[in-house]
Amino acid sequence: MVFVWYIYAMGLVERYGKYIGKQVAAGKPGFAARLIRLGLAYERARLRCRPDRRMPAALVQLNRLAVRSVADALANPSRCVWVNLFAPVEILQAFGLLPLSIECFSSFMGGFHLESRFLADAEKESYSDTLCAYHKNFLGAAADGVLAPPLASLTTTLACDCNVNTFRALGERYGTAPLVIDVPYEYSKQAEAYVERQLEDAVRALEILSGKTFDPAALSRVLESENRAREMHEEALFLSASRDFPSTLTLQMFKLFATHILCGSAQVEAYYAELLRGLRAAPETDALRILWIHLQPFHQAALQKYFNYNSAVRLVASDFDADYADGRLDAGRPFAALARKMILNIYNGPYERKAKTALALAEKLSPDGVIHFNHWGCKQSAGGAGEMKRAMGARGIPVLILDGDGLDRANSPDGQIRTRTDAFFEMLQARKALGSSRRHR
Repeated sequence: MVFVWYIYAMGLVERYGKYIGKQVAAGKPGFAARLIRLGLAYERARLRCRPDRRMPAALVQLNRLAVRSVADALANPSRCVWVNLFAPVEILQAFGLLPLSIECFSSFMGGFHLESRFLADAEKESYSDTLCAYHKNFLGAAADGVLAPPLASLTTTLACDCNVNTFRALGERYGTAPLVIDVPYEYSKQAEAYVERQLEDAVRALEILSGKTFDPAALSRVLESENRAREMHEEALFLSASRDFPSTLTLQMFKLFATHILCGSAQVEAYYAELLRGLRAAPETDALRILWIHLQPFHQAALQKYFNYNSAVRLVASDFDADYADGRLDAGRPFAALARKMILNIYNGPYERKAKTALALAEKLSPDGVIHFNHWGCKQSAGGAGEMKRAMGARGIPVLILDGDGLDRANSPDGQIRTRTDAFFEMLQARKALGSSRRHR
């Protein structure tokens, strides 16, 4: 622990990651895995004892929640279930199991500066260089033996065409068949019943694997908690548009733990209660408001300049904040509610659904501009960027489309992103100043 403290205290996280990578290369994956868990343990202790003073209390709580979620899942593989971002994790909450999102795990490996190691090792296994870096990173970690076999894996066909193939490849490596929920493209009562039956089958499989009996009442309580959190989330979104509430790209990414990976948990409810207290007490601000579409490359220095503790700019929301906006979940019919939630997700179905929801979010939050990030390997994002720009442009909202990689530093040109981002913000500031001068005439 003293060694880890020294590494962090000296600002040498990258060196620590390289040291872990050397253990992987030396054929010591078990030791490398222990070093990863040790680093996460240190981060938990640091957040408990010496969090960043610039970070609001709610975001310290969110940071702890995210780190603890990944650390606990890695430390307890017999209770761990690998999931994708849109898996019905509420079922796992009801079972008392620990979800480990492959996207979030890969992001944490990026925080350790380990992504290049795992990406390269995945490509040695003949995985394509056009494969999403989040999936490829996880596959590389598995190929290197850093990941212990989980209890189970649970994914959906929703949003990402990598999901099923990635989980099948992992299943072949570990000798376990993934639980796959096939989500129809359009909503109908028949489609809802089809997904509902698959969820019931997944529950029966998890009963066998975990040795636990499923309690339907527990799942209903999880959905009731999720509904309460969603109500607080809506108010927090509205307040975030006008309050001075410091954040970072990494913390914005951690919001996915509250809205997706751990939704329905008591810890998420407590986070939203603290978030609302902080936002209500925060002073108002006239900062530039940015609505973000798709993934946030937390490692990008050109973007950190604008979004990490910058009082002049606020990233008020992303499309992930509203990817299911169809009202409360029916806790009395939990399987049907989860089926409806997945089918009506804005990342499912025609891209027009996503654009329409993003426009509704823009009308609510009145952003000064929108940044649409095309993550390398994500066909859905790149294919719909033009449609989003046209939809926002019709409402007079400027859109910047950036091409890059949310995880792979080597595949995301900082210079180009810096040039385009600087020009975009200069334009937004000029528009805002012009609008202000006209109001004061």
